[in-house]
Amino acid sequence: MAIYDEKTDDEKARWYSNGARFYVEGRPRYPAALIAAAAAVAEWQDSRVLEIGSGPGTATQDFAALGGRFTCVEPNADFVTIAHDVLAAFPDITFQTSTLEQADLSAPFDIILAASSFHWIDQKRGVQRIEELLAPNGFVVLLWNKEPQPVALQADTVDEAFQRSGYPQPIERQSRDDIAQVFWGLAKPLQTAAFIERLFCHVETAEDYSVERFVALHRSLSPFLALAPEKQPEIAKALIENLSTLVGPTIRTTRISAAHIFQRSDRS
Repeated sequence: MAIYDEKTDDEKARWYSNGARFYVEGRPRYPAALIAAAAAVAEWQDSRVLEIGSGPGTATQDFAALGGRFTCVEPNADFVTIAHDVLAAFPDITFQTSTLEQADLSAPFDIILAASSFHWIDQKRGVQRIEELLAPNGFVVLLWNKEPQPVALQADTVDEAFQRSGYPQPIERQSRDDIAQVFWGLAKPLQTAAFIERLFCHVETAEDYSVERFVALHRSLSPFLALAPEKQPEIAKALIENLSTLVGPTIRTTRISAAHIFQRSDRS
């Protein structure tokens, strides 16, 4: 997070631009069971939904299929352009190319959704804005995806391929419980008298990645985006070559995904 936190607001808005298409190619969707659980707890119907940091519409498309009227707030213009295409089938979605703190929004919203984006908002001003915008008894839905990690049998070889490419593997290997604890901790700004915790659950998903998609995933991550732009294609090419040679065409991965839901308290 430190890489991103040091940036100005304008730099933050453009942070993912170099990796926008790789974000779409490499980042996984959220598990269907997690979407269903979140929707059930948050009483998802014809709700008025505000999505914070909607990116290219990764989570939006699954929730929009359940109904509702969406306002998507996303500071990165490249993501907004992609999301317009991804979400073209859903007419009740509007976009603001803005941060939550600066967006022109009219309360109230029944549900405020943040999919792997809550940690990017200002933890004081952003949470205050959420309180202002959320309807009485409304819900805050946080979703998280841990980056896919190679299975144990391949992990060391994948690490070697990264080392040979001059780019050490940046994804820390953690246990399911440790990852869940990190996800739970990211919601601490909401763990106040203003909100009641309604659900915290996490699931593990296995998925095979092609080498090309696995490298695309890494090209969408902050450590890779922090590299000099002229070095990124060179390192990506080396990663594809070394992973193909040492691991083969397929990388088997697992990931932990979580849903954390809060309801606005009557006391707020």
